[in-house]
Amino acid sequence: MTTKKTLSDLGFTETFDVEGRASVADLFKPNKRCGIYVLHTSNGEHYAGQAIDVTRRYVQHCKNHSDIVKISFKRVPQKNLDQEEQKVIHTLEHEGLLLRNIAYASIPHGESDFDLVMPVKEQEKWLKNLDIVGDKYKRRLVDESLRRKYRGRLSSFMKEEYANQVIYLLRSYVQLCIPAARRGEVAFWIISCLPQKNTYSRMNIYWQEVLTVFVHKKELKFSLHFARYNSPIDKFSDKSWDKFKKKYPSAKFFDHQYPTGGHDQVNVEISAKEFEKFIQDPKILSAIRLFNLRLMKKGTCVRKNNHCLDLADRLV
Repeated sequence: MTTKKTLSDLGFTETFDVEGRASVADLFKPNKRCGIYVLHTSNGEHYAGQAIDVTRRYVQHCKNHSDIVKISFKRVPQKNLDQEEQKVIHTLEHEGLLLRNIAYASIPHGESDFDLVMPVKEQEKWLKNLDIVGDKYKRRLVDESLRRKYRGRLSSFMKEEYANQVIYLLRSYVQLCIPAARRGEVAFWIISCLPQKNTYSRMNIYWQEVLTVFVHKKELKFSLHFARYNSPIDKFSDKSWDKFKKKYPSAKFFDHQYPTGGHDQVNVEISAKEFEKFIQDPKILSAIRLFNLRLMKKGTCVRKNNHCLDLADRLV
């Protein structure tokens, strides 16, 4: 499907040539500027966003993007902007358009800070070769102030009923599912220590949690997010899904997504008894690795001050 057809199907009836323009105020009447816009750049990339006043937003974008050549726009009531923006971004991405968006987009494009930590070729090798486990980098982060901050938490954690089992399973997840775990610690991923309200721990990457360990009705469970539409599980037939569900009977799938991870994510809750086998399943492991790497390439972890180094010692 062409970009023009995709935008038309989404309700964009107006596209203007704006190359070299400092303003688009003459293109939009003052009382008709609230809506969703799509910027077209000279290299074929796009950026989709929302604006109460598209003319002001355009000027702001020109400061960061000097290669804007066209703008498509459709009017949307202010109350519907968030929902419509996500729909547009997800659709454009699904149709294969390269987006400069970070929030709401699933697939990051271009260079990232994480590429300096783990070179792109190493990332590609890690995605393809599931036998690569752990991070051979020898050094570890030293931050005594951060370590002191949560030292007492681990003592409380270790008094909980499932503490040793949780540590064992978290270690398996980190070794299998986190790219460059030692090199990216704190800057790109964190593990919190939360022995409270039936929650043991959460792992965060970028702006969202990717793994939570909790107790529900006296049973230890894990909740995790991973990619679907661009991963091996997207190719499951109905028969494959039936076999999959029989293999992991405790697994419950939820249509829960964090905006920061984009539309290409699925949430699963599974019992601790099946968790290790689940994440070692080649199709699931590929989907987890893909999702976590994408998030790391989007940017640094915003919850770095919640990292428990004493717990991380036992995982990396």
